[in-house]
Amino acid sequence: MLFSDIVGFTSICSTATPFMVISMLEMLYKDFDEFCGFFDVYKVETIGDAYCVASGLHRAGIYDAHKVAWMALRMIDACSKHNTHDGQHIKMRIGIHTGTVLAGVVGRKMPRYCLFGHNVTIANKFESGSVECKINISPTTKNWLIKHDDYNNFDLHARDPSCLPKEYTNAEGTCYFLEGYSHPTVECDAKVEHHIEAAMNQINETN
Repeated sequence: MLFSDIVGFTSICSTATPFMVISMLEMLYKDFDEFCGFFDVYKVETIGDAYCVASGLHRAGIYDAHKVAWMALRMIDACSKHNTHDGQHIKMRIGIHTGTVLAGVVGRKMPRYCLFGHNVTIANKFESGSVECKINISPTTKNWLIKHDDYNNFDLHARDPSCLPKEYTNAEGTCYFLEGYSHPTVECDAKVEHHIEAAMNQINETN
């Protein structure tokens, strides 16, 4: 699961017209929605500036954590190409956590596919514990990312264990900032999107 929000969104709204805010979110989230299709991840919801996706719900696989991590990197990169109404780059903070959830369609009016459980709360806490332009991942997500030798070239930087959410009851490990990804078949100085595209193409060819 991935949770994200825009840093300083309340301040942005206080100096922008409603149309400016909607236009900004529309341009940015249009890119994010396209990423969902490319990585085959499920868009759970958007609430205000919060954007949430999950992988492994509609089609489980061994690379679900990878797809969400790659999408997070693409999201951070996309933010650098979009501006607020006053010309500043949009800055997001992102949190990712891997775990089991209860999922299903609930209600009669506008029924929605919803996620429930402690791990949903934990994923949200990893987002709130992140900082601007950073992707904060949980120990369980990190363990999934390094499981497969062909796709474990993630640039991970360990954080102090005190940065773990207090609600995270697993005492082992710490959280990490996900800084980048490199694919062995792509030149090191190529854009991150090219590295990620190569990895996705390789996965699609083997499935």
